Amino acid sequence: MKTEILSDLIIEGVAHIAIIYTEEGSKGKRCGRERWAIIQKFEGETVYRSKGKEYLSDKNHMVILPKGCSYEWECKKAGRFCTIEFLSPLTCDEILYFYDIDGDAIRSRMQAMERQRNAGSELYRIEAIKDTYSLILKLLSYDKKRYTPSEKAKKLEPAAGYISEHYTEPLSNDGLASLCGISTVYFRKLFTEVYGVSPMQYVSELKVKKAKEMLKSDFGSITDIALTLGFQSIYDFSRDFKKRTGLSPKAFAESEIE
Repeated sequence: MKTEILSDLIIEGVAHIAIIYTEEGSKGKRCGRERWAIIQKFEGETVYRSKGKEYLSDKNHMVILPKGCSYEWECKKAGRFCTIEFLSPLTCDEILYFYDIDGDAIRSRMQAMERQRNAGSELYRIEAIKDTYSLILKLLSYDKKRYTPSEKAKKLEPAAGYISEHYTEPLSNDGLASLCGISTVYFRKLFTEVYGVSPMQYVSELKVKKAKEMLKSDFGSITDIALTLGFQSIYDFSRDFKKRTGLSPKAFAESEIE
């Protein structure tokens, strides 16, 4: 399941929210959905089949049906379900699946959204978009809990957290290792094993990632960006940026590459 795609989701509006009852044995087929849909069964079970895979939808197992996906569905046990359909230009041909969720908590959220829609407040359209984003974030939080960090990654968390907040400042392997309570030699070895690059390479890649974002905005001049990110000179910034992207900062800013 590629739930990472949801980080690119832009919700343009919520088309409808409804609670629907389906009888056992009901079935259907959908080719190329025109809208996104979040589905939760309040009672009963429905099975979705797509691209050779089968997904069970019940109280604690949910599906998001993306725009563009095709599937078949069959109700195995009768009951109600809630559907939230929303508009987004993003497409995906794979069903997104969430399991071991807190079904009661999700149900309460979705029922509240339906009540708000039925009430028809002036701000409903904006609130519905906000609440749909919030619901998706909640589902992703359940998904994230299943991928707990390894013991090695946990040992590096103090350094990783410090880097994320202080990457524009001078950093050293010695200082980062001390935050983790381990030797510098072991810290470098462990960090490279977990993250695939050395600590200082990791910092450099983070700076370049932020530079890409800034260069595509009206943040400021290339010199301003270099100094903001903690480079000693525009020469150092340009050299490091080109080494990692193949383009100078100016060429990247003028390109259509994101």
